[in-house]
Amino acid sequence: MFVSCSTLGGVRSDSDSELFLVDQITTLYRVKHSGYDCVELYYQPHPDWVKDTILSALEDLELAAYSIHLPKFLFEYEEDDFHASVYQCLGLADEAEVEVAVLHPPNEDDLKGERWREYLDKLIEACDESDCSLTLEIVPYLTNVHEFIRDQIEFYEESDLGVTIDLEFMHVQGLRIESLMDLFGDRVSNIHFRDSDGSLLDQEGRRKYLVPGSGEIDLKHVIQVLKTNDYEGAITVEVSHKKRKDIVTAKQYLDYLLSIA
Repeated sequence: MFVSCSTLGGVRSDSDSELFLVDQITTLYRVKHSGYDCVELYYQPHPDWVKDTILSALEDLELAAYSIHLPKFLFEYEEDDFHASVYQCLGLADEAEVEVAVLHPPNEDDLKGERWREYLDKLIEACDESDCSLTLEIVPYLTNVHEFIRDQIEFYEESDLGVTIDLEFMHVQGLRIESLMDLFGDRVSNIHFRDSDGSLLDQEGRRKYLVPGSGEIDLKHVIQVLKTNDYEGAITVEVSHKKRKDIVTAKQYLDYLLSIA
């Protein structure tokens, strides 16, 4: 196992190209100077100069990009926008030598049509061409999400389709790390490391991002289970970057757990 840090918590995903790039570069510097050597990128369609600048920053900072988080609602895109997103995001993944692409599965409404299957076919093909593995993330909005992902892995059994386990979403879904490791085995290639108190929103309806160690998940137990299962992928810290100390605290806590588990 090794430690990574998501840049998603440091970017405004709906901003224009200039602001998106400013957020990404600022976040990469913040991550590096917080003690990380590996990142999970977040990307959307932008001009090539955005991609090229991000690649230069990764090289200058000596940061490895293990994974990339694809746009969250990709299955809702119209066909032209979908293909443009896949082309640009996986183009960055290819040049950055990313190993894992993270994707949120379709929601219940998208599953009522057949377009999501066409899109998933294309994504798996495109990831193969970019020499990275597509993973479906454990998410809170899809009923029995673990069974859905299992079914997709069985459907695409000849592919490298795998799983990203988000610990917060796992907890909200009432799932346990032991069961998920038993179910998916070596198809697990990324862990989103954060905590949960059982709800996604606070009293004002804003999204919670609990720092690891401040919620209800037994994270020491999680690390022990991963070690027992010889998990060799990334433990990716995914918390808000609004307070730099949060990603520092999360890494310190994760390093501690890795040392004692």
